[in-house]
Amino acid sequence: MHLRRFLLKRFFTIIFCLLLPGFFSGIAHARSEYALKTGKGCIFCHQQDLGGPLKVVGIAYIKNGYQYPIPNSLLEKADVQQKSFHRILRLIVGYIHMVAAFIFIGAIFYIHIFIKPTKITGGIPRGERILGVSCMVLITLTGIYLTWFRIDRWAHFFNNLFGIMLFIKIGLFCLMVTTALFAITVVHRKMKKEAQAQRASKTDKEITRANLNHFDGTSGRPSCIVFENSLYDVSDSEKWSEGNHFRKHKAGNDLTEELKGAPHGPEVFQNIKRLGRIEEEGPHHLLTSTGKKFVIMAYANMVYIFLIILCISVWRWGFPLSGPYKSKEAALSAQSCIDCHEKLQPGILNDWRKSVHAKVGVDCIKCHQLETTASELAYMAHLNHTLVPISMVVSPKTCESCHPKEVKEYTSSKHANTIEIIWKIDKWMTDGMNNGIERTTGCFNCHGSVIDVMDGKPIPGTWPNVGVGRKNPDGSLGSCTSCHTRHKFSVAEARKPEACDQCHLGPDHPQIEIYNESKHGTIYHAESETWNFAPEDGKWLAGRDYRTPTCASCHMSQVRSQVENTHDVTQRLSWELQAPLTIRPEAFKPFPSGTSWEKERHKMGLVCMQCHSETWRNDHFDNLDKVVSHYNQTYYLPARQRMDELYEKGLLSTDVYFDENPEWEFYELWHYEGRRARMGTAMMAPDYAWWHGFYELKHRLIRFMAETDTLLENNQKAHVYSDFPGKKDKK
Repeated sequence: MHLRRFLLKRFFTIIFCLLLPGFFSGIAHARSEYALKTGKGCIFCHQQDLGGPLKVVGIAYIKNGYQYPIPNSLLEKADVQQKSFHRILRLIVGYIHMVAAFIFIGAIFYIHIFIKPTKITGGIPRGERILGVSCMVLITLTGIYLTWFRIDRWAHFFNNLFGIMLFIKIGLFCLMVTTALFAITVVHRKMKKEAQAQRASKTDKEITRANLNHFDGTSGRPSCIVFENSLYDVSDSEKWSEGNHFRKHKAGNDLTEELKGAPHGPEVFQNIKRLGRIEEEGPHHLLTSTGKKFVIMAYANMVYIFLIILCISVWRWGFPLSGPYKSKEAALSAQSCIDCHEKLQPGILNDWRKSVHAKVGVDCIKCHQLETTASELAYMAHLNHTLVPISMVVSPKTCESCHPKEVKEYTSSKHANTIEIIWKIDKWMTDGMNNGIERTTGCFNCHGSVIDVMDGKPIPGTWPNVGVGRKNPDGSLGSCTSCHTRHKFSVAEARKPEACDQCHLGPDHPQIEIYNESKHGTIYHAESETWNFAPEDGKWLAGRDYRTPTCASCHMSQVRSQVENTHDVTQRLSWELQAPLTIRPEAFKPFPSGTSWEKERHKMGLVCMQCHSETWRNDHFDNLDKVVSHYNQTYYLPARQRMDELYEKGLLSTDVYFDENPEWEFYELWHYEGRRARMGTAMMAPDYAWWHGFYELKHRLIRFMAETDTLLENNQKAHVYSDFPGKKDKK
């Protein structure tokens, strides 16, 4: 019977401690005040709507005292804290903090529910004291670290609900620790002395059947039993350790009937101290004045525990769960957009409804609404005007409110700055024999245009345009919809090579043709329908989600815990293969990279080694380096020297580029065949490296040298194309 009761107590204690984390579960959501001030919903700070892990901007928002806008310095600091090491460290510290709290709180609940504080009259047992002190030390140390991570300044405790609740919780914890330390030191010593004195002065009249169960040998109390109305003290018997006799009999009980089934008789009591006859009633002198103080402190700590859980509950459930905040006018306007476009452009609505944006409450107004002042919104509300001004051009600056890391990386990439790059290295832009409409329909569609706005609308010729380097009216660069096509904005789509082939194709940069010819492309086309392009954990990993790389795998995706994902495609490159003379990315004057090529090659090498051996990787890079040197020394530099000689002798004009045949030949030598040879080698497409590359390079260079030899031998100027369509149009 006693064993069964013991096991049941332990079982319910374990179940209670397992259920306790429910009080702490979940992540606090953004406050309604934040949404009111900024119009940004939960997804701005969290990975998911209505909560979830914090993004970089979420950490920075907390660091800024729940204030918007957020300084770049705090974003950078938060970015550091979001690195793998810091995340793992926070996870470990947070886990220890919660485990220590669960054990500490579980022990307190166990004492109050199963043991009762009034029974602990002989002082707190040594094991419980060690456990309690250890938990308090762990909670304090881990709590200091976690508070430091969330709170930067003293004011952060008082300018937001989370800070206030945290401050109150810390105060309650300090009171609880103070009470507990006082109880296990001063009060414990007094209780122990009083228990010893009480035990020494016990008489048969002080122990009655009414209070017999209190003398059960636990928590420092005496072990007493009754046999045939006689009271015996078995505290000193080795066979009655902590009031338990071979797990069959418990002290504090009348064992007259149980002795009948024992393997011995009453003779065992001859060596046991007899206290006298048991009284039916008598005084109940179990709690001394010190014991009463202990009970008061025990229940005070219980109250502190409930108040701490209340603080956590207010933090956890005290925030609105209605999703991203919208004013009445904005909500009605968003619904107006949906109702109208569903009739006029159902494809737009269908794409949006399948997007993550729709799932997290990011509607039309969220992205397209122009910035308006509070007075303007109030005036529109006064007029019952449900429409709000919108912008046709959605720039990365808009996307940045929810995706700051991605926009920051993209802005520093070659993609975002490609307009600047082509004007510096491509003669077609500055001196090319083409006109405005040809550039608009060709170059600018991929590289991007400079969008001009008149009367709130983009000017034709600069719009429509989703070029990767588009310059937007707000000054930002690029268009996220170049890769994440509107209005679905699919991550899975952007991870496929087809997302890149709209621009990376043709004679000058045939990456998609090269990829399709390579072994990587062959495998992709054979089995990509079985790959997982949008795993639930958001991590797109080689071997698990795909078998062979796409463009995104090599240039953007993460490599387990070794290389983080990035939207800066300038990274991981060790050669600038688009340049006329192949150079290192940091030496590329039109747009130098900010890191060393050795560091970036190491990253790309880690990408390769997800599927290939170190020897395979090293040999591939060695072959690429030799091809680059061969191209530079054998083809480009001799042709460049010949062009310089012709200009120096006046046999080529410097007025306009492309008005003479040698200029065409030299341009296509590096811009066409030269790029194909180098890129074909880098991406392992032998047909492009040789037949479309070096093979045609030889023909081009031979023709070029033969023609220019004639000009030099005869001191003859090259023929100038006098009638060339659009040669004077440089707009």
